[in-house]
Amino acid sequence: MFFNHEQDVLQGTQLLAIDVAAAMELLRRALIGDELTEKEKKALRRTLTDLASVVPIGFLMLLPVTAVGHAAMLAAIQRYVPALIPSTYGPERLELLRQLEKMKELETTEEDAKENEEELV
Repeated sequence: MFFNHEQDVLQGTQLLAIDVAAAMELLRRALIGDELTEKEKKALRRTLTDLASVVPIGFLMLLPVTAVGHAAMLAAIQRYVPALIPSTYGPERLELLRQLEKMKELETTEEDAKENEEELV
């Protein structure tokens, strides 16, 4: 199954919002004449493709079918038309986001431990 749980949908949507904000900045730069790097052009194309695929996926998810029906639709889309699923909902990007969140938690825990240690001294 593509969407394991609600957290995947929430995190994928957060990633899409971040990508859209970055794409808007890249578009602004391109419009004022700045030259974009190949990496920036690739990111912009990916985000525009993701936005274009959100519309049909969103439409399908709004159809009045059961949860099993939605799961079956998503499974069929993933199997037969995987390019239709936005990259922000893909397992690679979601796993990367989770790893970054874990690193932030570790940094926060380490900082808290140092502050507590300093208070004791």
